[in-house]
Amino acid sequence: MSTSKRLILVLTVIVGAVMAAANTFSLRQREAALQTAMCNEVRAHALTLQIALEDIYAVGRSDDAQQLINRLGRNSRIYGVILFDEQGRVAMLSDHLIAEDMRYPPELEQVISTGEEKEFVRSINGQDVFCIIMPIDVGVQWRGAFEIAQPLSFVEADVARARRDSIITTTLLLSVIFLAVLVVMRSSLSLPIKELLGGAAAVGHGDLDYRVIVPKGRSEFTQLAREFNRMAERLSQQRRAAARRLEERLALERDLRHGERLASVGRLAAGVAHEMGAPLNVIDARAEQLLTRPNSSVEIYQRNLNIIRTQVERITRIVRQLLDLARPYNLQCEQIDLAEFVANMMEQIEADATRAGVDLEVLSEDQVMVDADRDFLRQVFLNICLNGLQAMPSGGRLRIECAGDVADRDGRSFAALRIKDTGNGIAPENLDHIFDPFHTTKEPGQGTGLGLTVSHRIVKEHGGWIEAANNAEGGAIFTIYLPKAESQPVELARRPEKESVKQNESANTGR
Repeated sequence: MSTSKRLILVLTVIVGAVMAAANTFSLRQREAALQTAMCNEVRAHALTLQIALEDIYAVGRSDDAQQLINRLGRNSRIYGVILFDEQGRVAMLSDHLIAEDMRYPPELEQVISTGEEKEFVRSINGQDVFCIIMPIDVGVQWRGAFEIAQPLSFVEADVARARRDSIITTTLLLSVIFLAVLVVMRSSLSLPIKELLGGAAAVGHGDLDYRVIVPKGRSEFTQLAREFNRMAERLSQQRRAAARRLEERLALERDLRHGERLASVGRLAAGVAHEMGAPLNVIDARAEQLLTRPNSSVEIYQRNLNIIRTQVERITRIVRQLLDLARPYNLQCEQIDLAEFVANMMEQIEADATRAGVDLEVLSEDQVMVDADRDFLRQVFLNICLNGLQAMPSGGRLRIECAGDVADRDGRSFAALRIKDTGNGIAPENLDHIFDPFHTTKEPGQGTGLGLTVSHRIVKEHGGWIEAANNAEGGAIFTIYLPKAESQPVELARRPEKESVKQNESANTGR
């Protein structure tokens, strides 16, 4: 139920209750006044009749008493008049149809004996009647009494008419008040509230150009409508200003991204030029030597040609790595036990570790299963492990750890493959660029700086990520996060390791 309807209902009920209470009180007062007037009227008739009868009996004209009673009985408001003798017997009647109950009142004997009048209400034939019995004294010889009665139906009829008129008047007043309140509520409350609700709904849905109709006058709703329109105007201005700022920010971000892309392209071009410049210079020098010395021995020709082929292979490897970095990967994921995978990979790096004087250490939980492409994972593992071996030219320890349930992301659990070395670690200024293309700290010719970039992208294609940091005990630590397999088989199907086509491509990569 709306607010206006509740207010109309409450006001109507309150006004109706007040009017009903006032009418009830007024009717009771009217009834009491009518009863008092009726009693006074009957008393007046009784006193007049008492005086007249005493005068008639005093002069001995008792026949006139019947005429007097008959004349009084013709009054339509008088139920009847009865004259009793000193023995309490009916002497005269104003109407012979008077009920028997009125002819023998029990109060008569007390009135005759004491000479005191009595007033009472009795029910005769289902009708309430107000009666007065008054004594008649004529010297000391005779004492009688008379009873005069008047029905209360006149009072009840008058009260019923007043009650009916009051109900009709109250109903008309309530109808008029209801209609008046309805009209006032609709024009002054309901319509302004509906207008404001419509405006609030429009603004809530984003239509800040919506304006409510301002009612005429100086009411609170008029002020509220004006303030609502001012608020909507301010919100609209703020949204336009925010849209302009957003557009400026987007333009700035586009410029920044464009600048970053140009910078990346510049770094990539510089890296390519740096990596390819050296072998091209070697090729150019050897070719020039072959051209300027046509009479050189066969051994010199063969050595120069072998050097040229080696440099061409180096350029080819760089180009292939760039293509691998740009092309999409077609991953063939399967469930891989990291402990078994690391055990097989250790055989491939064991000879390099022995030559470098590096001790290998493996710590692994049982059956840490991940979803990964075995060949691509081998490439990542070899890149990072060989980088670790090259970071320890004077020997050290390479520690590999396999752990499950180390992280959660997007509703999936991730396992971790940690590779720690005891080398010199990563310079703080290089940590943010460790995965950038052609970023390397090795000597020229020792690495292209693409190994970690390719490894980073391979792990990202798997849905994981790589973190690089310095170990508190010295050296670097690389943590590879890979998504865990959905199911963990008890018996693992083993298959022979395939030789990766990228193994030779990653042998000369570095950080």
